[in-house]
Amino acid sequence: MSAVFISHAVADEALATLFTDFLKEAIGVPSDAIFCSSVPGHGIPLTVDFNAYMKDRIQNPKLVILLMTPSYLESPFCMMELGAAWAKSHRTLPIVVPPVAFSTVTKTLGLVQAWDITNHAGLVEFRAAVRDTGINLENRTEQDWDRKRTEWRQRSKKTIDKLKGVTSVSMSEHEVVLAELDQVKADARDLESQLDTASETIEKLKNAKDAVEVKAIMRETSGDNGLEDTFNQLLAEVKASFPKDTSNAVRRHIVMDHYGKAAKIDWNNSDFQDALERNLFALDDGAVVWSGQKLSRLGKALSAIDKFLDSSDGAEFVGMQEDDVPFEADDRDFWKHHLNL
Repeated sequence: MSAVFISHAVADEALATLFTDFLKEAIGVPSDAIFCSSVPGHGIPLTVDFNAYMKDRIQNPKLVILLMTPSYLESPFCMMELGAAWAKSHRTLPIVVPPVAFSTVTKTLGLVQAWDITNHAGLVEFRAAVRDTGINLENRTEQDWDRKRTEWRQRSKKTIDKLKGVTSVSMSEHEVVLAELDQVKADARDLESQLDTASETIEKLKNAKDAVEVKAIMRETSGDNGLEDTFNQLLAEVKASFPKDTSNAVRRHIVMDHYGKAAKIDWNNSDFQDALERNLFALDDGAVVWSGQKLSRLGKALSAIDKFLDSSDGAEFVGMQEDDVPFEADDRDFWKHHLNL
């Protein structure tokens, strides 16, 4: 009868093999004292009935080791082995393999002390736990122990990183994800609606002939939402108009160029090199290419902000705000405050 029963998932054969070798070579557990069904020499002999042999081996081991990986928790057969160990009150050592949480042990075995396999300091306590079982261990020197423990640290991480991940989730987790997805879709629809409204407003402002017409457009757009909603819609359009995958530094430079206040470009900054390669800046002098397709929408959005702030409605809106909030669009602090540029 094997003294150590290693319960593991078939998908975790590599980890089970590494662990079996560590028991033998580092701690001195005799080879014939270990049962691990996936490891040659420690598993089930040919011609033997699998189920009967497994039942026999789980009867009276001195220690049951559970390699609790994602694959282990999804295996019905592993759950039967865990249940057998619990029902027979065997001395059981759960070894938690991330991303499995310690709370899983409490849910399955109660308040049993477990070991996180990535906590290498726990190897000392693990060796002590094996010794306490009374297994007749083969002699291993401290030099053997230190060498094998160092080897374990190196090899175990690589092995764990290659383990199969979770392939299913619980119904409750599934329902939470679906609810979150529905909320994301609703938020996206709302944002699309706001951007559509902002785009329509920008087009109207672009074609406005004078301040009176601008004011009328603002009144029409505001409706029951007020001037603040109009301002926020215009800001949202500016944010949506920036070319994708550009950094804040590049966006800030482009905006300040719109107001004739752009600083000298630091071409050692890879973000500006990337923007140059994407035709946002001219190759000869580094000027912002406002006439290009990628910045046309942004130019219109910035002009719409300017028209709003220059209108009587804009002045009324600014007058209702706190004194320390910047509302001069040609001031860098304005864009830092409102769009975190």
